[in-house]
Amino acid sequence: MSVQRNKIAYVTGSSRGIGKALVKLLLQNGYEVVGISRTNDFTADNYRFDQLDLTDISAVKNYVFDVSGDEVVLINNAGAIGEIAPTGSVSNDSIHKAMNINTIAPQILINTFIRQFSNNSGKFHVLNISSGAGKRPIESWATYCASKAAIDLYSETVALELEWKQKNNWFIHSCAPGVVDTRMQEEIRSSDIQDFKHVDNFVAYKENDDLYTPEYVAQKLFEVISKPESFKEVIISVRDF
Repeated sequence: MSVQRNKIAYVTGSSRGIGKALVKLLLQNGYEVVGISRTNDFTADNYRFDQLDLTDISAVKNYVFDVSGDEVVLINNAGAIGEIAPTGSVSNDSIHKAMNINTIAPQILINTFIRQFSNNSGKFHVLNISSGAGKRPIESWATYCASKAAIDLYSETVALELEWKQKNNWFIHSCAPGVVDTRMQEEIRSSDIQDFKHVDNFVAYKENDDLYTPEYVAQKLFEVISKPESFKEVIISVRDF
């Protein structure tokens, strides 16, 4: 049986970037937070770290959401771009790993989350961190684009199911955060132009200070977390609000 609290947030990819910024912001706003990632260097009151490798699908299947509350949110933030190269030049292991992190693990966690709390009272919310890459093809990002397109359509389908079952206290969104100054951007900028034809554009984003900070994106995402009922569309972008 889960423990009942007030406001609870489960955040994957909590060890850095957007995830870590979200953890801090949620704590500041009265949430108890469970950080889910492979590593952790953060401690705080009302924060708990659950070690989980999202590439280990057996472990993901066994994960239990053991704290409920008046408001509970699952934020699937963890993501991996995988090897940046044209199809045929990437390893099969890279494809497998990226799809597990970006698509398979979030679906399993959402499935478990809904199963565990579907009959609970209160407000429940799933927020998936998507990408503009899920809306259009980008050379050398085939797996990443496909994985993010999949989580967008999965979110829309779950939303229809929740409506069908009249789960009016449940919400789900898939939000593109824009181009953010994270480790993923470092990986992209370090690409060879022979592998990624757009690498110079991403170098310019950094040089021209065109990247969002994780803290800015966390503030925008918190708008969705705090008032999910105000965002009628399932697929959203921080650039639009």
